[in-house]
Amino acid sequence: MQLSLIDASRSTLKSAGGPETPQRLIDVWLTLPVAGEPRPLVVFSHGMAGHPRKFEALHTVWAEAGFAVAAPVFPLSNDGAQGSFTNTFDVPNQPADVSFVLDELLARSADPESDLAGRFDPTLVGAAGLSAGGWTTYEVGVNQRIRDGRISAAIVFAGAFNEESEFVAEEGLPVLVMQGDADPLISVAEAEAAYDSLSTPRYLVLLHGGGHAGPFEDADDAFEPKIDGHDELINASTVAFWDRYLLGVQEAGDELLAAAGSEGLTTLQAELG
Repeated sequence: MQLSLIDASRSTLKSAGGPETPQRLIDVWLTLPVAGEPRPLVVFSHGMAGHPRKFEALHTVWAEAGFAVAAPVFPLSNDGAQGSFTNTFDVPNQPADVSFVLDELLARSADPESDLAGRFDPTLVGAAGLSAGGWTTYEVGVNQRIRDGRISAAIVFAGAFNEESEFVAEEGLPVLVMQGDADPLISVAEAEAAYDSLSTPRYLVLLHGGGHAGPFEDADDAFEPKIDGHDELINASTVAFWDRYLLGVQEAGDELLAAAGSEGLTTLQAELG
């Protein structure tokens, strides 16, 4: 399902596509498990010139595994915004967009009159994202100056790393970093620097031959063709990560190491603390 949310407390900056506006319109694509008991909620952030529609396959896998997925369409970086790929000046506003989406969805889940009543467990919240959405995830998940304390686990795909961020020093906030080793935009060294800055438990999965968005988005791409086995590996690794760190399933930790450390497809670093 899709929702349109309006944050009247913050403005949308002037861009090539239009003037500054006094509010932020954030469409949200929801991919939900079958209704039942409250489920963990994962907020997923797309990259520059991105959109939630590009991740429907992955989000469906997560929902089928029992995790509700909320994917914001960021006002100026989505692929329908004029000049979207160059609107990087608005990306620093996206961590607050993620928190706003969480505010709205958890409030609706707590409202017995809402069509989302009882759908989300407010104590089980994750964040994930690709590229600029990975930067957004680092900031809202582990930058201690602005992080949203409701987030208890994060996955970053090919995420831009801000060396000035103050990542949480305490152990206990797990992060899974997945990075293509043939990514033309984000280097392996940048992913390793982010990994080294994280507290434990932490994981770094280098996808052999993987490009930037190609391993994670739905469509095969002439510039970044998918590598056989990456889709299955990403699906299995991320579900095991959410199982382990959102649901507390201990045996999922072994499943994560087995899925992510596939000989010939990946190189895995992990420090569990």
